[in-house]
Amino acid sequence: MTSSIHPTVRLNKYQKIRGKWNKRTYTIVRLIGEGARGSIYLALLSQQYVALKISQDSSVVSAEVNALKMLKKVQGQSLGPLLLDVDDVVLGHQTVYAFYVMEYIDGVPLNTWVKQEGLQWLFPASQQLLSQLHQLHNLGHIFGDLKPENILVDRKSKQVRLVDVGGVTPFGRSIREYTTWYDRGYWKLGDRRAEPSYDLFAYAVCLLSMDPHIKIQQMKSKDIEKVIQSATSLKPLHAVIRHALHGEFDTAVEMKHAIEQVNQKQLKVSQTKTSKSNFKMELMGVGTIVTIHFALLYYFIW
Repeated sequence: MTSSIHPTVRLNKYQKIRGKWNKRTYTIVRLIGEGARGSIYLALLSQQYVALKISQDSSVVSAEVNALKMLKKVQGQSLGPLLLDVDDVVLGHQTVYAFYVMEYIDGVPLNTWVKQEGLQWLFPASQQLLSQLHQLHNLGHIFGDLKPENILVDRKSKQVRLVDVGGVTPFGRSIREYTTWYDRGYWKLGDRRAEPSYDLFAYAVCLLSMDPHIKIQQMKSKDIEKVIQSATSLKPLHAVIRHALHGEFDTAVEMKHAIEQVNQKQLKVSQTKTSKSNFKMELMGVGTIVTIHFALLYYFIW
């Protein structure tokens, strides 16, 4: 959560946005999201869909553009949307607004994806996400505002992508943009200083929020242990979640490996159950054959 004196910028459907400097024209399609620091719109550049963020606070645009440029330093990893354009636009009574344009990721928020596809998707999604967070942490930054809505599963590639870089913060700095329920300060389990454990705490709460028994935004108690116990569908992950909530993982890779171990155990249990089930079916088959043989023998003898 963050406060700002700068309201969001409201644009209309089909409104044309022409950059003051680069002269590119964008057609607004619809609002994607908005907050106290700006608004994000789906727009068209010629025939290409893009995401356009505009704000009355030019420092917001500058900070997020710098974050996107920083994310590009990682080779072979798509840590965030690709930055496409940065410009100003004159609207209304000659008011100048800063905006930037980035790749539009046609994705589904992780919580919606898991609800549709099942909890088993948490394992591959977690491995991908924690690898990305590790790369980001190696750059000396944390994501900051980590929540299911900012974790998209690309519809085509099924890859996890992080969006909304407004909370990206260098190590040691105070985190200015966060969401209450994913903030360890809210749960009184740490401060808001940027460090890897802050992101890992937030992702642990993300995991808890995936349980169908949990309505994280409606939780009145700040006793995180009660929340964990209520997440009965995530019982195999309880130990990992506790470690993350209490800052016991030094790196995202450690948390990733812990989740991988849980996944391996679950697979072994599943394989064992399948083997036992198949064995029972084989025994039933043998029993049926033996019964038929005895029936035939009885028929021919009598």
